Amino acid sequence: MQSLQLYEQKLETISLKKVNEKYYASGRAAQNNSLEITYDSLTIDDVKGILSKQNIDWNEISKNRIVGHDYETNVFIELLIV
Repeated sequence: MQSLQLYEQKLETISLKKVNEKYYASGRAAQNNSLEITYDSLTIDDVKGILSKQNIDWNEISKNRIVGHDYETNVFIELLIV
C-alpha cells in the first residue's frame, strides 16, 4: 500500500481534479493492493508526462488504455480514458 500512496503523491499536481478514490485488496490472502483514482478533465498524456521521470515501461493496449510497470517499486499502473 505504501508504494501506491507514493504514486498518489507523484500525481499531486493533478490532485485538484480528483473526483473519486477506491482502495481494495485482491488475490490470494489479499496480496494484491489496488488504488483506483478517478480524475476529471485529464488525458493519458497528461498523466504519462507527470510520471515520465520514473522508470516505467509503458505498453499501449489501445487508444484508451495504457499499462505501465515501474520496476524499481514493482508497481503496475493502468491508465484508462472513460
